[in-house]
Amino acid sequence: MSRASGAEPLYSRGYIDALMDNRFPGLGLRVQAIDAGHVTLSTRICLGPWQKRDIASLLEETRHKNVIWAEPVDCSPPKSEQDKSAAPDSKAKEITETEAIPDMYALPEQVLFAPLIADPRQPRFSLSYQRYKISAQKFAAASVAFGEYFGLAADFLGLPGNSQIGLQGAVFALFNLNTPSSDLINADYWIGIPVTYRKGPWSFLARIYHQSSHLGDEFILDNPAVTRVNLSYEDAVMLVSYEWEKLRIYGGGDYIIHSEPDLACTHLQAGIEFIQPHAVRGLDFITALDVQSSQELDWENSYSYQAGFQFKNRGNRRVRLMFEYFDGHSPNGQFFRERLRYNGIGLYFRF
Repeated sequence: MSRASGAEPLYSRGYIDALMDNRFPGLGLRVQAIDAGHVTLSTRICLGPWQKRDIASLLEETRHKNVIWAEPVDCSPPKSEQDKSAAPDSKAKEITETEAIPDMYALPEQVLFAPLIADPRQPRFSLSYQRYKISAQKFAAASVAFGEYFGLAADFLGLPGNSQIGLQGAVFALFNLNTPSSDLINADYWIGIPVTYRKGPWSFLARIYHQSSHLGDEFILDNPAVTRVNLSYEDAVMLVSYEWEKLRIYGGGDYIIHSEPDLACTHLQAGIEFIQPHAVRGLDFITALDVQSSQELDWENSYSYQAGFQFKNRGNRRVRLMFEYFDGHSPNGQFFRERLRYNGIGLYFRF
């Protein structure tokens, strides 16, 4: 098969373009050049570090291990001479303002605001074994979560980045493993409507959600002196995140719109995450800290730490094995006023 100007056959260009459209729709990824294991990709928007890592990881399947990014002119310029030398040459196609016009589409599969790793109330699928110390009690607990994000529409804001609106739902349940039937202690039911936006290393989340909390039947029977609280509320959240190559920081807060019983409105949250790709035999090393405080609890901080390893395939699926430590007010709805400390190990899944 003939080659033109030393480039790969047109088949390779078409295959990669189709692969990018299928796995990363809305980013406008197009092959500009292919040469000796290098592929130059143009993008419609500025990409963040984790987006580039996922794309480059997928391209390894096509035996193109080095990616050169041809981003729009308003993206951050190269920071070093080495980066400048890796930038696309003058033959690369310029990204125009016309090409940067958003293209709205339905049911996006990407996640623009990456889930918060150490947040105990992040909608996801997970299972953790934890050693609880709360008040004068110590017991073994199982904490499980069943939740997910589902994108409804993308790029509907008309801004020169990526935007999405979707649904998030989750159930968070806590079980006492020291009882004969592993009694259900508490279950929190959670549903929200998030709007997310990303441009390069910046990502933003605005969300309104509802949570209701319920005690388990066995727990109520075994603890008749416990006063049940009909805890439910609607909350508005705003978070902003910034990413470097391996480091991410985020911060923001919540404002309770309505609650039963009546709760003070303001809640603050911040955190930091670090990822070292391929740290051990292809596994990513991850560590994260999440800090939260609320007006209702006199601004006492709650700290959640996680550290462990992540395995991911060439697509979006990944699983994490994480060691956990928590010190603060309980994230379990019915017990939110109680001080809690636990350590444990958990499995976290992302689809």
